Amino acid sequence: MATKTDVLDDSKSVAAPPPPYDSIPTSTLSAKSVRHRPSVFSFLNIKQKIIKSLTCAPPSKDTISTSVSSAGSEKHTTVLSRIRDIVSAPDITSPVAPIVDACAASLSVAEFSDLLQSPNIEGHTALYWAIVNKRQEAFSAFAVFITKFSSVCSSDLRLACVATHNQALFAQLGLGYSNSKDEPLRRSLGCPPDDVQVHEGDGPGENQFIACIRIRMFRKRLHITRDLGIEFVAGGRIWMLRFYMGPDGRWRIGLSLSQPSFPVRPGIILLIEAHTKPGCTTPPQGVVMTYDKANLLVPAGSQRYTGLSNFVNIFWSLSDWLLYE
Repeated sequence: MATKTDVLDDSKSVAAPPPPYDSIPTSTLSAKSVRHRPSVFSFLNIKQKIIKSLTCAPPSKDTISTSVSSAGSEKHTTVLSRIRDIVSAPDITSPVAPIVDACAASLSVAEFSDLLQSPNIEGHTALYWAIVNKRQEAFSAFAVFITKFSSVCSSDLRLACVATHNQALFAQLGLGYSNSKDEPLRRSLGCPPDDVQVHEGDGPGENQFIACIRIRMFRKRLHITRDLGIEFVAGGRIWMLRFYMGPDGRWRIGLSLSQPSFPVRPGIILLIEAHTKPGCTTPPQGVVMTYDKANLLVPAGSQRYTGLSNFVNIFWSLSDWLLYE
């Protein structure tokens, strides 16, 4: 089944995506500072000095502890400095992967993974800046050392995909809504991933998009789980399209905003194309639903936007035809 959602005008949105990293002044990115920073492996010199001091005179336990701690801190600082250069310095021309490998070799696997996923560069993660500054090679090199994104990192990646209008990466990284019932069911059915294609206007004032959504094995999955949802990035926001059973016992289609989206007054045209059976000469008629800009749609869980005319979910009630063959 395919769904098309057309948000016609959100030019009155309260804010814009975050500014590019290049607009943030950072003195550490000058060529001079890059040339004179210590090597990633400078901690080896510290280690050799510690060993030399041990052979000269038996140090106290406190001295050994302080030396090792200092060496570890300097390693961490040096690696972070290199990572910062990789995702932000404008004059990086050498291959990134060998540099990342060298940085990873100087820390434990857990330490390096945690460093990449911590908001330690202007309040964001290294992965965030790799996306925003279009450092694809760096992002791929970082991802090798991460088995699973932390919750903090996932939130930062969602924000990066919104800032860059990157639905393809959002889907590739699996950053969307995950239903605890639907995911194992989809794997058991051998169901391929749902597909979302987003087409956005790129001219001045063209605050609109068309999202074409294809949900695989729709009827079977909805009949079993009774709740199907899919998130996608479009128009500088994260949207949730959901099929579920309402408290009145009727099927509903809901459209809402997810964090960290800004509010919007959407004009919506929702088209559901009916399934065409093989050999059918007359394609069945689809269903069209609309919504005007009467109320402000706000992301769920937001405490900033209050008012009687605010909505966190727009929904349309349907009959049981959703489950008809």
